[in-house]
This record gives sequence, C-alpha cells and structure tokens, in this order.
Amino acid sequence: MTSPPPQGLPVSIISQNSLTEALDKLTINVTTTMHPDDGAKSPSNKAQLAQVNSVENGEPTEHPDAPAIRRQVEFYFSDENLPTDLHMLQCCGGHLNLPVSINRICGFKRMREYKPKRIVVEALKKSAFLDVVEDGKMVKRKVPLAEKTMLDGDSDEEIAYDPRSKLLEKVVPKTTFSLLRQVRKEIPPGKTKNMMKPSGFEPTYAEGPITPAQAEEDNLLYNTEKPFIERIENAIQRFKQKRKMHEMYSKVFNKWMRFGGVDCSPRMFANRPSQQEIAEMDVEERVRTLATHNVPRDREDPSQWVVDFEGLAKGSSFYPDKFGHNENQIKTACQVLRSFYNYILLHNVCPEYEADILAARKVCDLAEKELHRCFQAGQHLPGKFNTAASTLFGGYHAGLYVGDAEWAQAATVEWEEEFTDIGMKDEEAQVVFKTGVVVYGTDELYEAVHGEGIKSIKLLHKETVGLTLSRIQRATSDVLEIYAQQNKAWAHKLPFQTLGKMFCTPFKISGFEQWDLPKGYKFLEPMNQEYEFWVEDETLDMCFEGMKMRASVMHFSHGITVLDSVGEVHPSFYEYLPNELWMVRKPKIVKLLKRGAEAEAEAE
Repeated sequence: MTSPPPQGLPVSIISQNSLTEALDKLTINVTTTMHPDDGAKSPSNKAQLAQVNSVENGEPTEHPDAPAIRRQVEFYFSDENLPTDLHMLQCCGGHLNLPVSINRICGFKRMREYKPKRIVVEALKKSAFLDVVEDGKMVKRKVPLAEKTMLDGDSDEEIAYDPRSKLLEKVVPKTTFSLLRQVRKEIPPGKTKNMMKPSGFEPTYAEGPITPAQAEEDNLLYNTEKPFIERIENAIQRFKQKRKMHEMYSKVFNKWMRFGGVDCSPRMFANRPSQQEIAEMDVEERVRTLATHNVPRDREDPSQWVVDFEGLAKGSSFYPDKFGHNENQIKTACQVLRSFYNYILLHNVCPEYEADILAARKVCDLAEKELHRCFQAGQHLPGKFNTAASTLFGGYHAGLYVGDAEWAQAATVEWEEEFTDIGMKDEEAQVVFKTGVVVYGTDELYEAVHGEGIKSIKLLHKETVGLTLSRIQRATSDVLEIYAQQNKAWAHKLPFQTLGKMFCTPFKISGFEQWDLPKGYKFLEPMNQEYEFWVEDETLDMCFEGMKMRASVMHFSHGITVLDSVGEVHPSFYEYLPNELWMVRKPKIVKLLKRGAEAEAEAE
C-alpha cells in the first residue's frame, strides 16, 4: 500500500511549562501536523494531546491518532489510489462498493500500529468520506467509485479501422479477478479451526504419487518376506502418521482395530525418545518405537485366528448399535475403513490379500447405503396393519395405547401428541384390520371376519425367528382403487395407507446359543419356507431386498401370518462374528484346580 502525500498544516510547539499552565486554565488550542507514516511515532505528542483532549470542554474526545487513521483509510478508498490498487479492488469490487472488513484494513502495514481495533472504528465513524456498517465490522465509501478501474476491461469500439484492410481479429481474453472474502467462514458447532483442515479422511482425498524415497521405505517396511503381523503393524502406524486423527476418527479406528484383534492399549511406562534420538533412527526402528498398536503373537495361530478383511468389514455392522444411527456418523465410520483399505492397496502392504481387501471396500460402499435405511425401516416396522392385528389378538402392541386414560387426557397438548403415537385404539385397529382382510384376504377369511367376527380367528402359535426380505410387492391398481374409495369417505376421521406385500425367508440368528447345548445336540437349522406379510407401501419404501431382521411372528387360522414386532434390523451383509464377545469383555482362561491330596502332592 502507498501512503497519501503529506498535507501541510501549521505547527504549534508547546513546551512542558506552557503545557502545565494550559492544563491549569483548561483552555488550550493545539494543532499539529500528522502524516500516516509518522502519526504514531511521536510519544510526546501523543501524551500531550491525550491530556489536552481529556479535559477539553469537560468531555472525553477522540483518540489523538484518529485524524491519522481517517486520513490513511480515506486514502485507501480515494479516487487517486483505488482505481489502480488491485488488492483494494478485489476487496470492495470497484463500482460495486462492497463493504471491506476493518480487520483486513487493520492488517495493512501502515495500519498495524493503531491498536486496539476500537480506536480505528471510532475514528472512521467520524469520517465524511466513509461509512462504517454492520456494527462496526465493515467500512465502505459513501459515494461509489465512478472512474475506470483495473477490473474494467479495455474497449476498442471507438477505434476506427480502414475497411479495405483485412486484418485478422485478435481475441484478447479479459483478465478476471475474484473478489476476496471479507467475512470469516463460519465454523460449524462442535468443531475447531484445525478440524476444518483436510484430515485425509475426505471422500475425495487421494494420496499423491509415491516418490523413489517412499518406495524404498515401503520395500523395507512391507517386504513380503516379513510375517503378515509385522507388516500390518507397520502399516497401522504409518497410516496414523499420514492422517489427522481427530476424536471422531480415532474413536472409530481404535474400536475397529480392537474388534479385529489388534491391541491398542496405551503405553503406560514406556519412555518416549527425544526428537534427536528419533531423527537418528532408521524408518523401521522409528515406526516400531512410536507404535501405539500392536498385534499379539498368538494371532499367528491359524486354529484361533484367520486373516479375513471382508468378514471383519461385514462383522463391523454392529457399529450403529454401539454408536448410533446418525447418517453422517455412519458415513464417517465407513470412510475410516475405506481410507485404511486404500492405504494398504496403494503401498502394497499385503498383496496376497488384495482380492479380499477389494471385497471389504465394496462392503463399506454398501454399508453407507443400507445401515441408515435399516434404522428407518426399524422405526416404521411392523406397520399399521400388523400393529392392528397385534393389538386385537393379544400380541406385543396389545394394551400399549394410553391416550384415553384419565391422566393422559389431563396432560398438555404437546404430551398428548406423544401419547397418540404409542399403540393403537381398539376401534381403529378393527377398521384397519378388516380393511386389509377385504383387500388381500381369502373368501373363507372374509366370511369368517364379517360373519362370526374377529373372534373367529384363532392364534395357532407364535415364534421368534430371523427373517431375510426376499422380495417386495407393491399395491396393485385394484388395491389402490379400494383405498382411494375408503379415503374419500373416511379420510377426515381415519386416513388409510395402501397395503403391499413383503415376502421373507428364515435365516439362522447367530448368537452362539449352540455353545450351551449338550454334546451330541445340534442347533436346529431354519426350515425352508416363505413368510408373507401385509405391510403398508409407505413402510416398504424404507425396506430393501436382502434386509435381515429378528422378529416375532404370529400364525393364525385361515392362513394369515402377522408380523407382531421387530427387534433388530440388519443390512444384507450382516454377519455375527466371535469378535463380538471380544468387544464385550476379554475372556478369562479357565483353569481346573486339583483338591485334597492330589493338590498337596503336586505342590510337593
């Protein structure tokens, strides 16, 4: 930035004695010459003016640097400087006359000496050339700039050419300038400025090409002649060094490592080497010294542990049950896994498991789509028709409605809405159930319900079973027409939702129950059959083929099957691994102790 030319003003020099006399009389007029370059360099003038201004007219006046501040800032926005000052043009937009941040102006070289910021704001408020806007945060010209600036392209429309000359027209591209941001980017709540910087876990993040030096380090750390445990330990530590492990990433990564059998306990009594000692180490020694994760040597036993990247990714679907079903959190967890897989593939850590790692990465892509939908499906299932049947025939939802209780009727309107969402009235349940029977029921079922009534339907048996959604059938045009007629007549009292069909096959619920069976007994495999449930189309929109769930099913006479309740909903790739037990608690070693004489003899 350039400074304005000095302006000549009369100078009055006051000695210390005359200043003291003036203070006693409270009548002094002082005028000084201040230049933007030296207005803050004279401590004696500052002190004298501060004392004079503090008593002038018995009221506090502006800061002694105020005239110099106004003169300097007005020069920045002046017609002499602004048209050729590219930085200021990018701030204010030239003819647009956009407000410029006072913080930015205070950062200019000739403005840094004026502190605190409030004296700059107060000085500019008294300017006849500038306006302070937005609560003292921005400043702009009162009259927009009318002259031509560097941002305006050159125009040669008025230049005359000889029509007889055939000159090739030169197309000169206009230089474009982008405006500078004057307001700081807002930081989302719960994050800091450093958390907004790239962390390496962004979906679009990609590591640059490997340099020859990095290739040598990779050959040393991930040599295929080394055991897999040693290579994966080095890869884990190097991966953590290349990423910014914020809390949300570190939490997922450490839990995932522990789920896979990697020990990530803190190093309590290990002395950390100095920076000089670390610099003198080779790359392999440095990685081992700074490692916070290690794989115990008993993981090499193939009878107890196997290397299965895809299986571990599928088993990690337990994440929503432990950390929540927020869609953004699920994407973050999947990105942590995917980023580690990409690092292993890029640095060729374990080429013998490349196909397995690629399959695990596909599981992460599938998890982003299905895990949140599982949560939504669990919130809507079993649907209104199945809830109505469960209410009428003594199932899970029977007696849950409390909206007609005396204490509920006396509650406020806000609480009343909460009560109506739980359970279903018996009258509403009968209407919903009978409408479903009319749409999909057989002739025998229709005659039984409308002849003898609902009591003619008998509960045969009830079971808890694992279900896999095999296919979905939406409501047909005939069904849509029936529900349209019902809604036309009863929508003001009870809106109806169109019914579709959901077909499921049983699957084995893995819970290690067979461990408690006596020797010689085997866990019963699920029967090969297909379940048909009547579910609303609105609920079916949340479901998808391959979805698994643990559900309670009620079987009635006349061939009707009802989805009584749904306990858990899992993605299509769901697997239950023994690692689940490892996450709950560390198993203890079982020892058989001898008693009596045998123990004494063994002790001797």
